[in-house]
Amino acid sequence: MDSEAINVTDEGIDVELDGYDLINASYYASLMQGVKSVQIKNKEVTNRKICGQSDFLIHYVGMLGEIAVCKYLNVPFRRDITIGGDGNIDLTYKDQTVQIKTSSYYKVQLPRYLIFTNMKDFSTDWAIYCSIQHACVVRIHGFTSRKKFNKFVETKNFGYGDRYCLDEKYLSDISKFNEAIELPQYQAT
Repeated sequence: MDSEAINVTDEGIDVELDGYDLINASYYASLMQGVKSVQIKNKEVTNRKICGQSDFLIHYVGMLGEIAVCKYLNVPFRRDITIGGDGNIDLTYKDQTVQIKTSSYYKVQLPRYLIFTNMKDFSTDWAIYCSIQHACVVRIHGFTSRKKFNKFVETKNFGYGDRYCLDEKYLSDISKFNEAIELPQYQAT
């Protein structure tokens, strides 16, 4: 990865996205929105949206986070569009499944949270939390194992019903992600 595209901050690692990244995020978010629209129209799926943002924006923000993490890890991002959703797997990295959660709210009061709608939604080995800092910068705040999430999970209601949350202070530094994947004992902490 181009070292000029990464900036270490007190709150994580900022990854600068280029025009190619932004176009890809927009393109794949549009495809996802189109597939979902057809499935909703055909009553194959229901829209389980939990906020006031458009489907396109939700997909776009998610794609920005996925592209940033993949850029940081120096792996290609997932380009397939799956019918009925991706099963919560945004990335498979070194035979481990990863879900990337990205917030569009960069000025959230502390504490910030990695949020899941329900406990079964964290079905991967790992989750990585990101936020959009501005149009072309995504901050990777850190990561957690499913076991650690379950150990420190809190229930919060942000106006859309109960959500299952991990305070950002429990996230591990993304620079330790490779080490964590390779050491099974790390997954338990």
